[in-house]
Amino acid sequence: MASYLDIKIRDLWAGILTNIFIFAFFFFSLFGFSESVLATHEADHRYLVSGYVRDGVGVAIEDATVHLEHKGGEKKKVNTNGSGYYEILFHLHNDNLGDEIIVRYKDVEKKIKVFFDTEDAVSTRSDAVDFGADAKETEDWVYLTSVSFFLVFVAFYIAVKKMKKKKKAITRKEKRSRKQK
Repeated sequence: MASYLDIKIRDLWAGILTNIFIFAFFFFSLFGFSESVLATHEADHRYLVSGYVRDGVGVAIEDATVHLEHKGGEKKKVNTNGSGYYEILFHLHNDNLGDEIIVRYKDVEKKIKVFFDTEDAVSTRSDAVDFGADAKETEDWVYLTSVSFFLVFVAFYIAVKKMKKKKKAITRKEKRSRKQK
């Protein structure tokens, strides 16, 4: 049979783990998981080309194939994610400054010139190439609804915690009164 102390420790850990889970859920819900670019070479050799592919009214196109070609003959292709976003990493050196990269989606071709500060070996060297119309903005009501649901959930969580605490206090009083009899 579990002792009073064992039960208290178990309840304490259950509460702590619940709070950690709730914090992690909301943290990752609000900020999401970021996809980091992992490179096996020096920072000053990385050149990131990224962008969005959207249709004529600004809706993201998922799984669209974007082709990229560096003048040195390096060809790459990448598919967009659910938000229509793509990114690809090229291995370029300082002597590649001014080179041309051709970015192609279907029959649309865009050319960019590689540009970066050769003295800066720390900052991300990158360029963005988008295809299609600008993104549709999220309606304000979506944000307001999300915040409202979050606040209702927090209020509900606090109310449940207070009720549990009050119930425990009543139970303790009953135990004391039974002992006194």
